[in-house]
Amino acid sequence: MDPKDIWANLDHIHSLSARELYDNPELEELHRTCRRAVYEMSNAEQRETLSRFVRDEMLSEAAIARGDGWEEVLSFLDWVDGGME
Repeated sequence: MDPKDIWANLDHIHSLSARELYDNPELEELHRTCRRAVYEMSNAEQRETLSRFVRDEMLSEAAIARGDGWEEVLSFLDWVDGGME
């Protein structure tokens, strides 16, 4: 899976409620797969790919126009730093 897809899937999963995630076995498996892929990345690769994802997707002009901003980025980064649980 492409790193951009990994981070995009995790961003989507982060936005779900626990019930939405755990009531859907396919999403649970996607969550496990993406977490495994992140853990298999080197620290440098995690830093580089996540930084690009945040810049290009989460803080893009389109995202800002939708009303997203640094608050969503901070929440997502805290979640990633906490193990993505």
